[in-house]
Amino acid sequence: MQEQRPLRAQTSIGESAVADRALLGMVARLYYLEDLPRVDIAERLGISRFKVARLLTRAREEGVVTIAVHDHGLPDPLLSEELRIALGLQECHVVRSHGTRDNVRQQLGAAAAEVLSTTLSDDEVLGLTWGRSLTATTSQLTSLPRVTVVQLTGFVSGEMGASPVELVREASQRAGGAVYPIFSPLFVKDAETADSLKQHPDIQQALRLFPQVTTAVVSVGSWNPPVTQVREVLAPDDVAHATALGCVADVAGILVREDGSLVDPEFQRRTVSISHEELHAVPRVMAVAGGAEKAQAIRAIAKAGLMTSLVTDHALAESALAAIRGE
Repeated sequence: MQEQRPLRAQTSIGESAVADRALLGMVARLYYLEDLPRVDIAERLGISRFKVARLLTRAREEGVVTIAVHDHGLPDPLLSEELRIALGLQECHVVRSHGTRDNVRQQLGAAAAEVLSTTLSDDEVLGLTWGRSLTATTSQLTSLPRVTVVQLTGFVSGEMGASPVELVREASQRAGGAVYPIFSPLFVKDAETADSLKQHPDIQQALRLFPQVTTAVVSVGSWNPPVTQVREVLAPDDVAHATALGCVADVAGILVREDGSLVDPEFQRRTVSISHEELHAVPRVMAVAGGAEKAQAIRAIAKAGLMTSLVTDHALAESALAAIRGE
């Protein structure tokens, strides 16, 4: 058998830039596609293994080799734990998210659905608010233990798919337990109207369950920048008033400042929803929210003590951690 001789690629290729990149490509193919060890590549090309290492580094730096990690929706345990500690939460689930905003919502929804399906127990009372992220969550629930499902807020928009009535209906179908919707707007013109609606027997059935909620799943709205449906349904005067008082976030119709304090307790009397005190008392409040633009809002809700758990993406996690570190 004739002995295989080294290719001596570096001497036969010449001095041109094209030839130089060809060498980078050859080394990259042998290493990444043919799985040859660096020592074998060095022997085959008649160069040192240290030069092979340098060529592989150059191949990545100069774009001859690009590496894609397909981690869409996969958990990031290290980032999860770092954010959990920074926000003082009981649990935190960070997933690597990519694509459009709808893609990110679907990835978050899948993660939240998995958490709920595997951690809820029979006979719990599950409370739900509304929002596109929660729509993505309930639509991906495959099964739930037999829990009671209660709506925690009135509705804020005409989007039936994102309505809390639709969300509790979907969740109850997976669970097979009782369901208690609230057929009422979230915000009304005055406290008297809100009090009147709360006296309706059907709405009262839901309200009486609020102290028994063991797990609440909520969305979080950001006011700076504005990424929230709440601003869209409030009167301009109410938006201006809340903004002037420092509102940066909303959760379940509760408006919160950056330091976690309530924006306007009197305004909350105009809502048909779970109260600040009732939500604060729920043993497990899971927020589902993503996107770097909601980092300030998430920090505010955590300071307010209105969430104990978080399902989010790496963009929000990294932005929140950078702000906490003062970067």
